[in-house]
Amino acid sequence: MRMTDSQSPTPDRRTQFLKIARRRFVLDGYARTPVSAIVREAGVAQGTFYLYFKGKQGLLTELRREVFRDYARTLAEESQRGCPADERLARVVVSMVDAVARNLDLERVFRHAESAEATLRVVRDGRSRLAQTAAIFLEDGASSGVFQLEDPRRIAGFIVTLFDHILYEAWVYEPESIDRVLAESLRFVLMGVGVGPDRVASLVTASARWRASR
Repeated sequence: MRMTDSQSPTPDRRTQFLKIARRRFVLDGYARTPVSAIVREAGVAQGTFYLYFKGKQGLLTELRREVFRDYARTLAEESQRGCPADERLARVVVSMVDAVARNLDLERVFRHAESAEATLRVVRDGRSRLAQTAAIFLEDGASSGVFQLEDPRRIAGFIVTLFDHILYEAWVYEPESIDRVLAESLRFVLMGVGVGPDRVASLVTASARWRASR
């Protein structure tokens, strides 16, 4: 059957479904939010939903992509700063603390709902893309002698995966300790890439000022 103009998918309608899904998943939980509830709130026929997504899992997958895109923008912005590589790395870590907090409501949903292979592939792909961006300035730092690394791309993957878990768990289970978690995580990462102890101490101290000024 030929699709009419009124049935044709539009970016606005797709965005509407995603906004409703985000709010309902956060408030009611992924498992307790049926497609019918999302469709009802959107005020459209249920068939319209399937012009945009194959099912509820498709919404979750796309929301996961949106969060990773936010992380990627944050990482790219900080990694392009005109400062030494070790300071750029420190600023990336500080910015990612806030980025995780910004998406914490959805991160909770993902942790409870992620079991489908499609969503897990998005997670793997998202981490891989973040690691590619991180590897660029790690390689720059290694070439200038700031970092002591044999395999910057592999190390970038370690760092991204580490923070995907550490920062989330800190915000959820011990938010009152987030500054201490940040300081220790930053110290661990900087020492791991070969930054000297005096410089590490200086950057950790500076990171507290950066966060306070946000």
